[in-house]
Amino acid sequence: MDQWMAWAGTALSVFITAAGFYMGWRRYQSDSLRSRDVAVWADKAIAMLLTVELCAKPGTPIGGDEQVRRLSDAYFTLSALTEQGRLFFVNIGERDGTRAGGTYDGRRPKLLDPLVIAHKAAERMIDRPDETSGALHAVLVEQRKAFVAHVQSEIGRRQSIARDSRKGGETSDLDAMIAEKA
Repeated sequence: MDQWMAWAGTALSVFITAAGFYMGWRRYQSDSLRSRDVAVWADKAIAMLLTVELCAKPGTPIGGDEQVRRLSDAYFTLSALTEQGRLFFVNIGERDGTRAGGTYDGRRPKLLDPLVIAHKAAERMIDRPDETSGALHAVLVEQRKAFVAHVQSEIGRRQSIARDSRKGGETSDLDAMIAEKA
């Protein structure tokens, strides 16, 4: 009887250990999948943030009709990306004033703010194309940088793996590089 209890205890220990490893592996897989999904979503968001930013740049080479087309696309896409972002990042706390209910209870996470600001900027530039300014461009650059920093910390890749990727970059002088090749 004692030998049977010892075998049962050993089997139970092995089962519990295996179950723990399995649950850990499943959690790792789930976290990894979420990180990949967030990265894909963030790639689209960054492209739209850059579109609005480049259209807002004083002296942009993007012409009238092309600029309106790109801004219109960014306007709709940024709205959709903000809503998709709510799938990854839930609202925080309670909203001031009336409650919206469900997904919209509370305040939107700070990570989504740059998308909302770029959406508003795209609308403004469509409605008032002659009103672009350096200040608007500076706001959009700041928002894109904040978004990238938030997403980078969310995904968790704070340090590159490859040795060459960890080296510091150098600000290059394009004119000097061209003169060197001439």
